[in-house]
Formats: sequence, C-alpha cells, structure tokens
Amino acid sequence: MKRVLFFTIALVLSLTLSVYAHPPGDIEMSFNTENKMLEVTIPHNSNDNSDHFINNVKVYLNDSLHIEQNFIMQTDNEVQYLHYMIPGAKAGDTIRLNAECNKFGSREIELTVE
Repeated sequence: MKRVLFFTIALVLSLTLSVYAHPPGDIEMSFNTENKMLEVTIPHNSNDNSDHFINNVKVYLNDSLHIEQNFIMQTDNEVQYLHYMIPGAKAGDTIRLNAECNKFGSREIELTVE
C-alpha cells in the first residue's frame, strides 16, 4: 500500500512540474562568417523570467567547449537572445549549442559553418 501511495504522489508531482517547467523551444542559430558572430534565439515562455528561465548555455566549436554562460534571468518572458563572437570558426567547422532551463530540460542544436 505504501508503494502505491508513493508512486501516486511521485506521478502527481512529476506531472505538476512538467506543467510549469519545460525545456527550451526550437532554437534558431546562424553564423555570420564576415564578422564571426553567432546569433542565437532560444524560445522559452515563462510567466516570470526571473524565476523560470534559460540558466545555462554552452557553445562548442568542433566538440571543444568554447563558451559557457550562466544567467540569472531571461531576456524577456518569451525568448533568450544571444550573440557570441567566435573568431576561430572557419568553413567546415561544427558549432553546437546546448541551452538548459533552470527548472527542467535542455535542448541542443548544431550547425556547420559554410
């Protein structure tokens, strides 16, 4: 009986958390080869961008961690905008970005520099 009660409580808590917390949306990322700028848009809806936000972003250049940034809040309640200069990136390189929500989940995207 205790197991059933524990399982029920755990299930309710996990479903409740998923209503209020969610991973980042579909990340948009582009790299401008002229000025070596990575432009990133991370959709992430929140009622309070200082309580529920993108808290960590990691940028990898050819599988080597190049940038890591932690946040205490999000740009606004809808999205996190980022711009990073990556002077060493050249055609054929791979840029991978991982964005993490402070409550639940993460999302990753990758592009090849042209």
